[in-house]
Amino acid sequence: MTGADDPGACGEEGELEVAAELVRAYEDGATVTELAARFGMTYYKTRTSLLAAGVVLRQAGPTGAPAPPGLIEAYLAGASIQDLATKFGLSFGVARRMLLQNGVRLRPQGGVPRGGATEDST
Repeated sequence: MTGADDPGACGEEGELEVAAELVRAYEDGATVTELAARFGMTYYKTRTSLLAAGVVLRQAGPTGAPAPPGLIEAYLAGASIQDLATKFGLSFGVARRMLLQNGVRLRPQGGVPRGGATEDST
């Protein structure tokens, strides 16, 4: 084994410095891919190093647009996702994703029965 594959190549102190620098850069907004290129590591090794250092990784991919005002409240009041999508000029998928990204627990398919009952009648 040679170079980066050899755990003793840089010494434990050097590895700790690299790990600390990785964490700082990641917390400053660098992506795992950017860090891998910057430090000459594979994506997997960079990700594993961050996790081993106790870093909670950000969600991969771009974050979506914020939910329009009233969308979440309307869903919680009983509106269907399709109704919300139409009302706010969104696709069904975008409206659903906005609800999920805001921590809304979606109702089962079919939602609230048409009578407006929200509690068990037993």
